[in-house]
Amino acid sequence: MSGIAHRFVLVLAAGLLAAAVLAAPASAHVGRTTPAATSYLARIESAPRGIDAKVVDGDQRLWLRVPARMTVVVIGLRGEPYLRFSAQGIAVNTRSATYFLNRVRPVPVPAGIGPRTPPSWRRISSAHSTSWHDSRLHALALAAHPSATRYLGRWNVPLIVAGKRTWIDGGLWQAPRPTLLWFWPLVLLLACAPALLRLREAGWDAAAAWMLAGLALSTATLGRLGRELYGRPSISTGQLVLVGATCVVVVALAAWWARRGWRMVAGFVIGVAAIYQGLTLVGTLRNAYVLAVVPAWVERAAAVLSLASGGALLLVMLVSGREAEEAERAADRELLVSR
Repeated sequence: MSGIAHRFVLVLAAGLLAAAVLAAPASAHVGRTTPAATSYLARIESAPRGIDAKVVDGDQRLWLRVPARMTVVVIGLRGEPYLRFSAQGIAVNTRSATYFLNRVRPVPVPAGIGPRTPPSWRRISSAHSTSWHDSRLHALALAAHPSATRYLGRWNVPLIVAGKRTWIDGGLWQAPRPTLLWFWPLVLLLACAPALLRLREAGWDAAAAWMLAGLALSTATLGRLGRELYGRPSISTGQLVLVGATCVVVVALAAWWARRGWRMVAGFVIGVAAIYQGLTLVGTLRNAYVLAVVPAWVERAAAVLSLASGGALLLVMLVSGREAEEAERAADRELLVSR
């Protein structure tokens, strides 16, 4: 690889890494985005007969499925009608305070809108199930102590079913953060990689690169699939598309790596991708309840090993690229001398 191409790859890798660092906090944040893990878990204890209710993303969203024959109104945060399930589908009250507060970017509630404001219904779906962010599920977490494992208390979401007021009831639980020992494999591998590179034994760079590339691809893929195949509350078509796209990209990267002429570029891409995936899963190392289809320890191991192997692979690629460029320059000098 020429020096110009090498520098281009480094610039591309740095840009991708910067994008990953910027995107990671949003992915790890337990809020309106999809979290990888949470320290709080809301559970439903009772719901009206005939209504299927589930908590999504630990304590963030409430999912409801209502039979078409039933008419159910979900009461909003300030006691106003918010959502209506009926034979026609699902409608939202655009004159409810919750309609404004539950946007991705909440806006101030307009003056004059209150619990007794006449509703203005707008149909948003012909289906009979949906989920929405509901702060009542995790309101008790605001006063919780971060080190205790305990039951924090009860929550409820009021409904009007067939003209009668009822509730979905549940509780909120908290668990302490996992041990910091999960970070040790990351520290150990990144600390040992530079020392091993200094040994300069024949074939070490190539063997280390193959090992790290395989580890980075496998753990990043495992972590991503474990998260994408987690039901919210079921696996959506969009999630299945992402799973398929992930598998295609992994196979393409593996084939790219196997081609000797493209191994340097493939190594940078694999390393950056593994770091990015590890950063999106950092929340699993900081929160107790891991939201993945695989066991929590598997997802945490995938996060740590993705970060460690991706970082170490980039280091090996940098050293190998520098040596290849120096060898290329030396060959050019010898050619000039021979002429």
